[in-house]
Amino acid sequence: MTLSPPQTASPPEFRPYRRFVSWFVLVFVSLGSAYLLVSVAVSIYRRRHAVPIGAPVSANATDGEIQSCYDELDDVTQGLLKHLENFHHLLAGYDPGEAQSWADEGQVWLGQLHVLRTRCRFDQMRGHRLRKELEEMAAVSDELEDTQKIYTNALLRFSKDQAPRLDRIRSRIQRIGDRMAKQMAAPPGENNHD
Repeated sequence: MTLSPPQTASPPEFRPYRRFVSWFVLVFVSLGSAYLLVSVAVSIYRRRHAVPIGAPVSANATDGEIQSCYDELDDVTQGLLKHLENFHHLLAGYDPGEAQSWADEGQVWLGQLHVLRTRCRFDQMRGHRLRKELEEMAAVSDELEDTQKIYTNALLRFSKDQAPRLDRIRSRIQRIGDRMAKQMAAPPGENNHD
């Protein structure tokens, strides 16, 4: 007759502690996940719906308000330039997912430009002493929008005309490489042409 080793049960005083730790971890992970999801949703909303940086320019705009409009126009211009820097990289290795992401960024930028125009009302302040500068800022904002549209149209044309061609070229190169690898792996003297 063999005696089995005594089974040790966990002491009962540790069960409530384990239950508490389990619930604490569950609540912590749940709250952390909810916070993460809410923060992602808020950042997506803010990117797609531009929020004005300042209050709308008053009818009798001060020099400070005009300066803030200029600063915001400069920021929007820099944003477009940064956005367009990615364009050439995008064409070099065209990927539909990256192209869609680029187009979404362009829509965010257009939203920022629209908010700027609404806030600064460049074309409605005719009697201001900085009228000429306001007219130039209005012209710059129009040119920025036209530039963004030209790039977007170029990307659309490229995706329709050239991207399929590049895909065919990549596939062809891959097939050539695969055949060469097969030929090089074969013992000398064997000819495995397909």
